Amino acid sequence: MVGQLIVEIQILMYQLCNFTHIISCREITFNILLRGGRLLQQYIVDMFAMIEQLKTKLYHQNDLRAELYQGLNDAVHAGDVDGVTVGRKIILPSSFSGSPRNMHEQYQDAMSIVRRYGKPDLFITFTCNPKWPEILHSLLINQTPADRPDLIARVFKQKLQMLLHDITQNNVFGKTIAYVYVNSKAWFAPITHSSNFTRQQ
Repeated sequence: MVGQLIVEIQILMYQLCNFTHIISCREITFNILLRGGRLLQQYIVDMFAMIEQLKTKLYHQNDLRAELYQGLNDAVHAGDVDGVTVGRKIILPSSFSGSPRNMHEQYQDAMSIVRRYGKPDLFITFTCNPKWPEILHSLLINQTPADRPDLIARVFKQKLQMLLHDITQNNVFGKTIAYVYVNSKAWFAPITHSSNFTRQQ
């Protein structure tokens, strides 16, 4: 059992490394995929779905006692004998990022911070600007920012980390005693909402 888990983790890590290697931009080699426009977007979505599916295999459903969820028995009793609406129910634990249990746990954590420190002093919405110079400088010839979602995500993450560092470490709005932030994605521009609790000095 442990050996099988190690093999599955190695496969997942190999797929992640291979995927990041394929879409990385190197000046020495010509990467046709980065010049694919919407084909690149489709490739990224397909690889994301494949990696998410591999991650779900790491959570063994027998260990979670998924048979107690009786989806098949309930469907048969409801009159569905074709099996069209019946599938294998996968239960994701709270350690799986983005699962309903994970989101519920994060919500509970955020509410406990509000209960402890009161209402937030700041609510900041940080949105990606596709015309940032870092993005425009890194585009290849005849590309638009919509053609490179990998580049947009990378620049956004770096700028978000700089913003959070300025707020939490450099104390530009006063001493931060707690903060919560949530990432979301709009059409192709990432967005982050941050609630900050500060103590005035």
